[in-house]
Amino acid sequence: MRLLTVAVFTAVLSIAPVSGFSAETSHGLAMHGDLKYPAGFKNFEYTNPAAPKGGTVRLNAVGTFDSFNSFIVKGNGAAGLGFIYDNLMHGSADEAFSQYGQLAESIEVPKDRSWAAFTLRAEAKWHDGKPVSVADVIWTFNTLTTKGTPFYRFYYGNVADVVQTGPRTVRFNFKPGENRELPLILG
Repeated sequence: MRLLTVAVFTAVLSIAPVSGFSAETSHGLAMHGDLKYPAGFKNFEYTNPAAPKGGTVRLNAVGTFDSFNSFIVKGNGAAGLGFIYDNLMHGSADEAFSQYGQLAESIEVPKDRSWAAFTLRAEAKWHDGKPVSVADVIWTFNTLTTKGTPFYRFYYGNVADVVQTGPRTVRFNFKPGENRELPLILG
């Protein structure tokens, strides 16, 4: 009888899915449900790809600033600095909480969302033409969480570690717990 119990238990374990090892790779990630836009889409429906190009944009802002670094602990960063940075992913304005690759061409997440891996686009470049590297992503994350405002230490507090898993792939491993938003927050 004991041998039969062990055999059944072993059989069940061998066919059961292993949590965290079966991951899905996609061009985006939705908090709930499916993504609206397919892989390779050219623009969001609410944008006009035929809009006039060129000219000057002038934006106003109320207040003052004393730094062009919006991540400083003391002082005030200039308004609009967010326009000069790209994220790994970009949110869609016509979906509740979905994001699509921006610097990242894909995101890989297991069903239990215990980690997230981002593969950078080969064409992602800095202003000087140098490619954005996995080391750049890791350095940015580590700098924000160690030298940035305390907000970032809390915001990314559920990240256990960040590792390079391929030439263009960075993986964020999460601490145990149920924070299903974390892959989207990191994006």
